[in-house]
Amino acid sequence: MKVVLWLVVGLLAAIWTGGAWLAATSMEWAAQSLASGDMTEVARTMAGWPVPPWLALWVDPALWRALQDTFVASIEWLQRVLPAAPSLAGWLAAAVWLTWGAGLLLMLTLAGGAHWLLGRLRPSTPRPA
Repeated sequence: MKVVLWLVVGLLAAIWTGGAWLAATSMEWAAQSLASGDMTEVARTMAGWPVPPWLALWVDPALWRALQDTFVASIEWLQRVLPAAPSLAGWLAAAVWLTWGAGLLLMLTLAGGAHWLLGRLRPSTPRPA
């Protein structure tokens, strides 16, 4: 049972680590794209896309256009408001890794407690027939 516990904890730790890495990398990429102006160009390009045929059944074209305009305006606003986005990304990446460390510490503490509790369980003895 203890082996299963640690296999599950190892799997969860790997998923937790992958999520933290993905979040930190995505934040750094977004900050660099925002600072260079690439994200604004991508947003403007995306604003010209028509409603996908599979989505046209559920979404009104006017709503689609309003969502695209809002997305472009949000990206342009972020570019104006966050001129120091790359340095901010460094701080956010550090915050992600600190959160990762705290979460991993909590996970290992809980697993250690479960390991200890599993060690205190006594196997049940079969009753005589």
